Amino acid sequence: MTDFENYTGTASRVALEIERKLIALGIDWHDDLKLREFAREALSFDASHIKQGDAKQAARIECYGLIGLMLKTMEESAENGYEVHGSDVWKALARALWLEKDLQGTKGPVQ
Repeated sequence: MTDFENYTGTASRVALEIERKLIALGIDWHDDLKLREFAREALSFDASHIKQGDAKQAARIECYGLIGLMLKTMEESAENGYEVHGSDVWKALARALWLEKDLQGTKGPVQ
């Protein structure tokens, strides 16, 4: 991404899609325990266990991809001197990812 990137716009669009996926999965981002469980799953996702034709699993995998995009947006914006603040969903998920990464003994949500 360049200095011309609209990080706030990207964050808003990604957060909205994450929110939609969480609703589809029945995950309440106000429920810290449930969100931490989801974050743990996202961080330890292994694509070798994918079952074809499972719609709920497809929604999870799409959300995992959106989480990657969320983290990349935060990383690149920080590298360019911008601090991105997403929606409440974005903040809650980022907090859950950081907490789970801390439990795993690594720095931050990106490996």
